[in-house]
Order: sequence, then C-alpha cells, then structure tokens
Amino acid sequence: MSRVSAMAHLEAMEQMRAVSLTVFRHRRLSAKPLVIVPLTMAGEAGAPLAAMAGTSRTAPKLLVVAQPRNRDQRFAFAADLGRIVMNYIDSHRLHRREVASRVEGPTSRYTDAPQILVPNPGGIKALIDLGRMCRYRKAEGPYPVAPVVPQLGMWLTFLAETAEQAGTSMLLPVTGMLAEHWATGQSTMEDQNLASIMGWIDPPEGLSVAQAIADAENPAVCPPAGPATSPEFDKTYLAPAIRRFDDTYARGDIAATAAAEADLRELIGEQIKPTWRLMWAAVSLLRAVPEAPRTAARFERDLASFTAYSDYQDGGGLPQRKHDGAIGAARRLSRLERAQADFEADMAFDDPLALADRRSMGEAFAGVVTGAEPDRVVTTAKNRRVPRPRITVTTYDPVRLAPGVTLISPSMPNSHKALIIASVPDGASTQILVEVTGGMGRGVVPLKGSVPVLGQHMDYLPDPGWRPTPVFPEPDSMPWTHSSPADDDPDTNPEDNAAEEWGNAD
Repeated sequence: MSRVSAMAHLEAMEQMRAVSLTVFRHRRLSAKPLVIVPLTMAGEAGAPLAAMAGTSRTAPKLLVVAQPRNRDQRFAFAADLGRIVMNYIDSHRLHRREVASRVEGPTSRYTDAPQILVPNPGGIKALIDLGRMCRYRKAEGPYPVAPVVPQLGMWLTFLAETAEQAGTSMLLPVTGMLAEHWATGQSTMEDQNLASIMGWIDPPEGLSVAQAIADAENPAVCPPAGPATSPEFDKTYLAPAIRRFDDTYARGDIAATAAAEADLRELIGEQIKPTWRLMWAAVSLLRAVPEAPRTAARFERDLASFTAYSDYQDGGGLPQRKHDGAIGAARRLSRLERAQADFEADMAFDDPLALADRRSMGEAFAGVVTGAEPDRVVTTAKNRRVPRPRITVTTYDPVRLAPGVTLISPSMPNSHKALIIASVPDGASTQILVEVTGGMGRGVVPLKGSVPVLGQHMDYLPDPGWRPTPVFPEPDSMPWTHSSPADDDPDTNPEDNAAEEWGNAD
C-alpha cells in the first residue's frame, strides 16, 4: 500500500466515512448489466445452490437447486441460468460496424459487449467452477444435458479468463470496483464484504457507519453476499429444509415435494434478496462517478475480444483446456503483466489522485522545468539529424526510476516520450535530466508545444510499452485456448469423475 492510500485509509478510519481514492471511475459500467448473485452449497466444492439473476432491479429471476448433490437438478439449474446468460450475450450480437485492420484489411466487430456483475471475487470463482462443470458436457449420448449447458460453460470460462486481465469490464466483482474508488477504515479482506464496504460508503438511512458495519457482520441481520452462506443458516434452516425435500421426494409424494421445494425457494430467496438490493445500490453509486477518458479505449479491446470469441464459437469452437501448457502459461502471464502496466498507466494519465499515489511510491514524479536545451540536435548512426532536446526537472518527490527508463507524460500530448539521462539528489530535491525522444514531429525543428519550456510543470511516469490497439487479438494473445480430445475428454460416466466435475482436480 502506498503512502497516499495508507493516509486515505487512516483518514477514513478517523472520520468514520469512506474517502475517495480516485477522481474518475476507471471501469466501464454498462447501461444494462446482467447482475448475478450465486450461492454454493457448503461442503461440496463448486456445487451450485442458487442464483438470482437479471438486468432489472425490480425483475430478478431466482433459480434454486433443491438437492445440489443430484446431477439432474444441477444441470437443470445450469440450463436455466444458461438461457438467461446466453439470451443476454446474444442481445449484444445483433449489430456490427466496420473497422480498419492493419493485418486483415477492413473487418467488423460488435458495437457492444456484455457485462456481468457479481458481488465479490468469490462470485467469479463460483462462475469459474460452474463453467468447468458445464463446458465438457454433451447434449447427446450417455448422460445428455441441454445444448445450452456446454455453451454456458465455455462462455463463463471465457468471461472468467478475461476478468483476470486488468482494465477489462465484461465480468467484474462489485466490491472490487467500490474498493478501487473508495478507501475505508477496514482491511482489504473486509472490503470484500459487500454489505460492509457499502456501510462505509453509503450507510442505510438512520444508521451511522459503525452501526452499518456492525449489522454487516451479523448474518441474522445481513446475510452474506455469497457464494457461501452463513454456517448458522445452513445448520438451523437450510439443512432441515433440504432433508424435508429429500424425504418427500423419496416417498414419491408429489404435492408434499412441491410444497417442500416452495418452502426452500422462499427460504433461500430471503437470504439472497438483501444482496440483490445492495448490488443495485452499488451500481447506482458507481454510475454517479464520472467515467475516466481512457476507459473507452479499453472498451474497444473488450469489443475486439468479444467479437473474436463470438466468431470462434460460431465456427464450432471447442472448450477451453483444463490446464495451460508451459508456453500458453508464459503467454498468459506476459499478457496479464502488460495489461496491468497499461491499466496503471491509464489511471495515472486520467486521474490526478492515481498519479499522486504512484508519485508517493517513487514510480512517477512531478516537478518544474528548471533547465532546457530546446534546440539540441544529434546525428544518428544512419547519419540522420534528429531533434533531441534535454530538460532538467526539479522534483521533491521520492524517485526510484533509474537512468535509461522511458517516460510518458500526462502533461504533454500522448505521443510525447522522454528518457531519463541522469538523476542527481540536491538536498531535499532531485534534479532529473530528461531527453525528449518522441512526439516532436518529423522535422529537425520540434513542433510548437512538443518540448517542455522553462517554468512548466511536468508529470512523468514510466512508459508501460504501449502498442497500437489491434482490431482483433493476435493468435498468441487470445484469452482462450481450445481443448484437445487427447487430454481433455471427460470420462464417459460423469458420476465416476466427481473430483473433476467439481473442480477438485485443479
């Protein structure tokens, strides 16, 4: 945690209110997101218990698995959820627009991409487990499932893999979005409690923050946001209700079974509805925060990824691998690291509070130009004369950037680049000699305004290695890899492969 972040958390704790960490919201928020609140059964890894889903605050759909250990009921639940998710995804696959491509020439992409919101990172893990359970199932042969089940599994896996990449917005935990924008007086782990972080940011009317977070820790007042339910609820209410359903089902009493299932739905509905209301309250809070300018460019990458995977599926795409190979894992790690660096740089460009955060850690600096050689020209190895102005920036920030680091600046046009030549401490300040290397035009004389002048305030941070955004991801950067029958074909009898089905093999 940086010095600025630490001070914000201390201020929040002292004043008992949340403190803004950023000026802008750096995540896209769809006009019509699909909200899913998943619940899983305790003691059964990845076994779905229930889900509430919908795109409207007032019209949620509650899905319940009366007996999560029953295979038929599990996949009936997956089919119902799959229809909701696939209808939502398909609603974004109606319109495409032409875009330019440096590689393939003119092509097209979808004009919108889906966005699924879950309460917390545990909700993403629940969808990952569900995707693993579903994507290898077959609609024909032994133990068939509805055709939408494997389709749901592949799409959930794709969305979960994109969620690993910083800056994407197709699958997001709401607690993560809230914690990015507000600092609270509690720990990072406590910030994953939706009711608790909402208590700091927007406590219920008539309650103080202290009362709101105390209620958030009381499962009798505020049920957990999932995916796990409260142990007291499981022991006192859920387990007896499931036993009643099992008893009536075993006796073949249709009327009693229907009544027991209705009681179970009502019981689970009362547990999940408070989280549903909190989710939409959080969405309203986030929507009131202005969106950062560079969010639109990152959304274009989401559109490219969504379009590419949609076309891949339309072409008969196979399920994703269970495990990455060595090369695939290295490529994934490289892609995630590049995305993280790009996202952090985007935030610092757009947001003065995010930039201050990086400055406090020595990962960026700001100061005044106290020396300048604007007319400096050098001759390259190819005997070409190019402008290479040098400036000296005096800063009082802690600087941990070594000579040779390439810099970019939110104080200058986006194409501006510079190189640290030397860094010399001078008492409380530091003199940083910087050579401008890009963004000056093609002539020997730099374009007007492309070189900092004496007395100008400058902000600098490391160049993350930005590249022009491709229309579609290159093959090596695809956020999915298909399966091969040799190593990914599931056992003939799913019931004999319970560990794999629940995801325990991973």
